[in-house]
Amino acid sequence: MSKTRPPLTYSCLEHKANADLLAGRLRVASPGRSKYSSLVTCICNSHGVVVIRMPMSATSPFFLISFLGSGSSCHPLTFQNVLYFGAMHINSPYFGRACINCRRRKIKCDGVKPMCGPCSRYAVAFGDCEYTDNGPSSGQMLEEQISILQSRIEELEKPKGKGLTLSIPSGSRGYSSSTSQMSPSSQISPSNTMALGPLLAYFHQQQTSGASIDPNAANSMPTELPFIVLQALVHNFLHNANCFGFFLDTQAFHDAVTNNNGRTLPPVLLNVMYLWGVHLSNDARITVYEPAFLAHALRSTAGSLAGTHPRTVLHSAQASVLLANYFLRNARALEGRYHTSAAVATALSAGLHMIRGRNRPPAAEALAPPNDAVEEGERISACWSVLTLNNCWAGVDGAPSNVTYGPGGLTIDTPWPLEGRDYVERPNLLPRHSSDTVASFLTNSPDNVNSSAALYAKAGILFEAATRLGAQYRANGISRSDTNLGNLDRRIDTFVAALAPVQSKAMLVVHTLAHGATIRLHEPLANNHGFARTKALSAARAIVEILVKTDVPKVGVIDPVLAPLWTSCCRILIAEIVRRRTQGGHTQGLNDGLNIVIAAMQIFATDCRLISIQLEIVRRACNGAQIG
Repeated sequence: MSKTRPPLTYSCLEHKANADLLAGRLRVASPGRSKYSSLVTCICNSHGVVVIRMPMSATSPFFLISFLGSGSSCHPLTFQNVLYFGAMHINSPYFGRACINCRRRKIKCDGVKPMCGPCSRYAVAFGDCEYTDNGPSSGQMLEEQISILQSRIEELEKPKGKGLTLSIPSGSRGYSSSTSQMSPSSQISPSNTMALGPLLAYFHQQQTSGASIDPNAANSMPTELPFIVLQALVHNFLHNANCFGFFLDTQAFHDAVTNNNGRTLPPVLLNVMYLWGVHLSNDARITVYEPAFLAHALRSTAGSLAGTHPRTVLHSAQASVLLANYFLRNARALEGRYHTSAAVATALSAGLHMIRGRNRPPAAEALAPPNDAVEEGERISACWSVLTLNNCWAGVDGAPSNVTYGPGGLTIDTPWPLEGRDYVERPNLLPRHSSDTVASFLTNSPDNVNSSAALYAKAGILFEAATRLGAQYRANGISRSDTNLGNLDRRIDTFVAALAPVQSKAMLVVHTLAHGATIRLHEPLANNHGFARTKALSAARAIVEILVKTDVPKVGVIDPVLAPLWTSCCRILIAEIVRRRTQGGHTQGLNDGLNIVIAAMQIFATDCRLISIQLEIVRRACNGAQIG
């Protein structure tokens, strides 16, 4: 008997009779698959949801959505009416620890990361060893986007009518039901935007004219987006969420968004997710409405902690982290610091810094005990995501940190974060009791936790400590009896030496942040102390070497903290070029390194305002130093 896929769910506002017609379309749409045609069944339930069941070897989901989206034979099954929830890869019971290549080749995978054994033996042919632990892989996302684009092209080439039907089921995504029929002649929208609805057009008109916006209209704007656009926003966000401090369980979040119409998620989280999706979109017809989604997201955060959802605290902290990263990425530092402070206040007030603490006081029980290992893992990840955000950006701009460590400061007892699956599959990695996690790390006590989130958190702690200590030296110099610099310098060196090679986007950030800590520690002393200049220059060269070994154009969206780190690297290289030039020394290698960093910044500057601004700072510094 053939195995059957988990149900692939398409939501159609169709009459039940269309289920049989849909099944017929699927059966005739599979050339070479006739032996499976009788096994394809479609059932339309009472909520208007068509459930498709098909054999494991039958038509691929990507083909299905391409076919269903074509609208070639059954009018109301058009691209806008059919909603594709791309969750079959994650929700399938056959989803395991194997990489994508091994699953496709149907061979046993050892699950080793970043590259499994079978792929490493055929590295030339299978150099893109990818896992789906944190959602769809880049390959799956690309295939899905190609299918969607093909469907859209087909529909535009063969339009069924002049009007566009937008249908949103009742209660979907926390908004009220909205169904509107629009025609090009009835819409008021800017010429370079997608005709998404009168409210979005109204917002754009009011924004460009400087007039005030009706709050009721602003609240309703996201409901006008076609569901296929909302799905694209979800994919934009989830595919890059790890770059912006997303700490919730990706699997559960994906399920909540795609399988239950968002009803288990509060509006604040959905609105911030949509904002990020719009921001990451490359379609100017959508990004023109980014201010509308920002206003909507900010409005929903005002009372986020007053919600009745059982996970209100985590959702509020997550929204604050995402908004902080959004503003920082867009070079709006003041607003970024505001939301960073909000995230820290939420996390500390809820006692997330004392999880599994040996001496946890009763008053710290602000949250009910977690329901399972996954929920406890989310709380641990939340704590470190918030603290790392604070540590990195307090170090970047030198502003006072929201958290002070060390004697007289805050004690962090929460254990280091694990990889998402390890909370369930390897719970023994978490200590029964935990205490003084940060202090133990700074004194080099072993902990054997090397998850990407833990390494990022550790690098952030070193960066913040180096920036704080470096600022003291900049103001007061260094005394002969000072031992803090040597201790911290050795700790950074030990940390860097133990890091695995850069084979992922996460490790690119960790390595760069650690070397940035060395620069921040020694740069204030570089003019007067040769050892400090040498250490800072070595760290800058290490950052250049990382970029040389990285296929930068294929990195995609990056963590915004890399922008100021690359600027610090360039500043050290420029200073050394000027110093050597005055002494008649060779500068070609330094110039080459500087150009490598500038070239990397140029690649990301078009999509990230912060990098664009930092790149301009570097260019001005080069012009001031007369470096061509």
